[in-house]
Amino acid sequence: MKKPSNSNKKKIINKSTLDTLDKRYNILGGLGGGHSSKVYKVLDTVTKKKKAVKIFEDDSISEFRTEESILKKINEYNINSIIKFYEAGFGHLTIDGNTQEKYYIVLEYARKGNLLKKLEKTSNGFSEDVCKYIFYKILKIVKALHEKGICHRDLKPENILLFGANYDFKLCDFGFSFCFLDDNQNKKKSKDPFGTDYYRAPEVYENKLYDPEKVDIFSIGALLFGLMTKKQAFDKAQTLEFAQNEVQKLYNLIKEKQIDTYWFIVENIFNIKNLSKEFKELFIKLVSYNPSERPSFEEIMNSDWMKEIKGANEEHLNNLKDKMKSEMET
Repeated sequence: MKKPSNSNKKKIINKSTLDTLDKRYNILGGLGGGHSSKVYKVLDTVTKKKKAVKIFEDDSISEFRTEESILKKINEYNINSIIKFYEAGFGHLTIDGNTQEKYYIVLEYARKGNLLKKLEKTSNGFSEDVCKYIFYKILKIVKALHEKGICHRDLKPENILLFGANYDFKLCDFGFSFCFLDDNQNKKKSKDPFGTDYYRAPEVYENKLYDPEKVDIFSIGALLFGLMTKKQAFDKAQTLEFAQNEVQKLYNLIKEKQIDTYWFIVENIFNIKNLSKEFKELFIKLVSYNPSERPSFEEIMNSDWMKEIKGANEEHLNNLKDKMKSEMET
C-alpha cells in the first residue's frame, strides 16, 4: 500500500481541528438524527472523554427547549436508566470550514449503539425469552419516568441506547416529552401530534385529547412486536375507511376486535409463525384502540406472558441477560 504523503497527513489533521462545536468539542463522526436534529460523536477536549452532541435544526428550537428542560428535571431525580445529560448551549458549529450558530445538547456516548441496530442484525427478531427480558427492562425505565410525571411520546428501538459490557439500557431523545402533572399534581391531557408512525397511538392520529401515559403504553406494545418478529405490527394505527391493501387494514381489525383475522393475515403476509398465545394476548391489549383497555404496568407484569420474569430470581435474570448479550453479539 502506498504511504500517504506529508501533505495528505497535514490535511487530515487540519480537518479534525476545523470540525468543532463551541471551540471545545472536536467532531469525530455522525451518529444519526431525525427531522429536528443531528447527533455526532465528539471528543471533549477538556475532559478528554467521548460524548454525543445533539445539534438542532434552526426550525426546531421548541424541541431543544423541551428536551433541555426534561433532561434537567430528570437529572434532579437521578434516574440511572436515562441518558446522562451534561450541558445545553448555543454555540459555534464549524463543519468543512463553514460556521453557524446552533443550539446543542451534550450527552453520554453509547458505545454499543442502540436497540434497533442490534435488532436489525437478527434473522427474525430476538428469541422469546430475550424479548421478555428486554421488555422488562424497558418497562422499568418507562414506569420510573411516569412515576415522576413525565411521558416520552416517542418510544421506539432507536431511542433505547446500550451501554457497557452488560448492554445496560438507557432511554434518550426527549424532544417530544411532556410533563403531565401540573403544580397541584393533577394529571393533564395533551393533543400534540407527536410520535413516530409505526409507534403512534390511534388517538394521536385522530387528533383527540389523549392520556399521555396510555400513548406510551401503546408505543411499547408496537415496539415489543418488532423485537419478537423484526417486523412492524401494522403500517400505522389508523382506522382507514378505504384501505388500499391488507397491510393498511391491519389496525382496523384490531379496532373492530377481529383478532383471529388479524393474526391470520399477519402470519400469512409476514410469514411469522410460532408466536405464543400469551404473547398475542398481551400485545393486543397493549395496542388496544380504546386507551382505557390498555394495561397498567402492574397488569403487564401480571400477564401470563410476563409471569416468568415477575417471579424470576437473580440467577434466572442473569441467565437471561447472558442470553441477550449472546444474541446481540452474534
